[in-house]
Amino acid sequence: MFLSEGVEGTGLAFIVFTEAITKMPVSPLWAVLFFIMLFCLGLSSMFGNIEGVLVPLQDLNVFPKTWPKEAITGVTCIFCCLVGLIFAQGSGNYWLSLFDTYGGSIPLLIVAFCETFSVVYLYGIDRFNDDIKFMIGHKPNLFWQISWRVVSPLIMFFILIFYLITKVSEKLLYKTWDPKSDKFPTLQEKPFPEWIYLIIFLLAGIPSMAVPVIAIWKCMKTKMISKLHLYNISDQIQMSNELRKSSD
Repeated sequence: MFLSEGVEGTGLAFIVFTEAITKMPVSPLWAVLFFIMLFCLGLSSMFGNIEGVLVPLQDLNVFPKTWPKEAITGVTCIFCCLVGLIFAQGSGNYWLSLFDTYGGSIPLLIVAFCETFSVVYLYGIDRFNDDIKFMIGHKPNLFWQISWRVVSPLIMFFILIFYLITKVSEKLLYKTWDPKSDKFPTLQEKPFPEWIYLIIFLLAGIPSMAVPVIAIWKCMKTKMISKLHLYNISDQIQMSNELRKSSD
């Protein structure tokens, strides 16, 4: 009853599978192999994740250019390790659920939509096709043209709208084991405290707003620079005309 009603999420790997391994012949061997597999799986995933963090940090010159990549990687890993300590607390499973629900869902969807929209409608799909033709020798076929121009942006847009409507209308709950409950070990749903909305905004709101806000800021900055450049050119022309008149 406990395994069938009280296990989901991380408990699937650390409760159900471990219980199954104890029933197998030569269970210590299978247990060691299973946890080595989990360790290698997490390690290989973190290689890609850390590299995805290091490249933007280096491009944005967050760290001094004199620092070697090993030092930047070490500082980043130490910072991530300190943040990850919250998952080792007694409430770590609830933090993990919160990060998993809001840290990797809506931000990725908004970033993907912004990237698709900017490439297709701002950069231009024809220029993008020419770039691909330059790299592989031919343009993408009709399937990719339809997907990039219409299907993918519409699907992501509707998913985004329905996701926001669903999340706004539902009450934030988390699941926990309550030994005092009559239904134990069945998971019980309890409401999150009010301050958790701030954490959700930090997890989902700031990454989601980063792409459109910075894009708008860059556009405004470019327009201001172009206007200043035009003003400087007009001032130079006016000064040259005045010098000609004075010389005449």
